[in-house]
Amino acid sequence: MILFSRRNLHYSDYKWSVYPHNDPHVNGKPDGTSFNREEGNEMVYLVNRLMILWDYRFSNTGNKIEKLIHDKLPADILVQEEVQKWVKSNLKF
Repeated sequence: MILFSRRNLHYSDYKWSVYPHNDPHVNGKPDGTSFNREEGNEMVYLVNRLMILWDYRFSNTGNKIEKLIHDKLPADILVQEEVQKWVKSNLKF
């Protein structure tokens, strides 16, 4: 299920690389795979996975997650699981 897509992104400064369909950067559950906040496909994937995981259904919530990661994610957080934990503890409504 896709709740958040490229057209929902607030920022437009992402790079757009091509990934194989089963690449863990853009498929599966957030895990120990590296995360690149400058890569649009990775951002869309992670925002979507977190929205599904936490049962958020509105794209504006996805935008809050995107903005938080884009603007405030510490530089030393480099893997999907760490991003997930950080977002969960820093997302405020």
